[in-house]
Amino acid sequence: MENILGSRIAESREKLGLTQDQFGARYGVSGPAVFKFEKGYVKPSLDLWLKMALDCNIAEKKAVLLWIKAKLPKEYQAFIDLSASAISESAATYEKESRTNYARIGDHREMRQRLLADATLPANMKGLFADDEFWTLYRPTGQEIQTMIEKFGIYRDAKESLFRDAVRIIREFIRSEY
Repeated sequence: MENILGSRIAESREKLGLTQDQFGARYGVSGPAVFKFEKGYVKPSLDLWLKMALDCNIAEKKAVLLWIKAKLPKEYQAFIDLSASAISESAATYEKESRTNYARIGDHREMRQRLLADATLPANMKGLFADDEFWTLYRPTGQEIQTMIEKFGIYRDAKESLFRDAVRIIREFIRSEY
């Protein structure tokens, strides 16, 4: 039987360069649990899978369908067509959903690690995220980082200082909403 979830989990873990223990620690599970997920002996809960799917860059709608399909007996798995119109989306919507949502990440170290590994971000924006002083002085929230990426990530040639200014501007706009 095809191990839909396990292969995705293994690919994601290997792409991040993590051991099963390290990968499991991100989600509060043990290395042996990750091993069982990857081999298909056990399926993760839906909540746990959705967190893992975020790391796998799988859109939430598709992640839910993958989880359901994996839970079905083999003879019924074909009933769920992942290319069906039920989950078809425009390329822009899928790309936006499949990217990491930094507003959901509370831990600054994890957020910073993911930002530095995100190949879709402009080099100078990543330079800002690599700067220790930026994190010490600004202590940006996930919402601020997510907004900056969505609004200013298209400016590939912008200077690092402009991205720093963008955080200040975003912070002012967010504060003015309250």
